[in-house]
Amino acid sequence: MRTVILIEALDHAEAAMHTAVVAADLNRPLLAPPATEDIRADGSARLLAEQRAVLYPDPARALALR
Repeated sequence: MRTVILIEALDHAEAAMHTAVVAADLNRPLLAPPATEDIRADGSARLLAEQRAVLYPDPARALALR
């Protein structure tokens, strides 16, 4: 199984958000780190809030899921 790990994405970052949509369309798990107050993580926070991404607090564990 291939997994997409979204590190940080602006809500309007075309490339990162497009990758997230394609991952969902391909039924690939999409992992995102915990949301922060940083504007650079708005897209990740939205995907988590919409339950389109799965929270991964530990990057080492996320890599183990690949």
